[in-house]
Amino acid sequence: MKIIKNELYTDVSNIDKLSELICADMGEPCLLIVHDNGSMQAGDEAKVGSIFSDLPYITAFASDEPYTDIAKFFDIVIPAEKADEYAENLFKDKTEFQIREITSCFVTARNGSTDDILNAESRAFYRLIAHIGRG
Repeated sequence: MKIIKNELYTDVSNIDKLSELICADMGEPCLLIVHDNGSMQAGDEAKVGSIFSDLPYITAFASDEPYTDIAKFFDIVIPAEKADEYAENLFKDKTEFQIREITSCFVTARNGSTDDILNAESRAFYRLIAHIGRG
């Protein structure tokens, strides 16, 4: 498994089973990109599903075959050839503070109720406005 930690995202390739990620050091990214190797398996599906649902960052599966059984564990599926561009475009023209607030909203949307999501978005909005006022 190859793990490359960037400032705001972690890029994982050459992985055979998603369950390998459970013990891996991903750092503290806003986005985790896992590249499809064409024959990736989940491993212990229950454990992988539980771990992925509680991750504190957005998860992306970089694959040209988004309908694989692996894709269901990820928040989004992105084209494999444009994975690096995706991260750059997603974070373009945003401060780290803004990116972390946006990430928090996405993570809440993964498992939260409608009220949880609206509350997270509202809190993030006011924190962003307060941050702008201080800048």
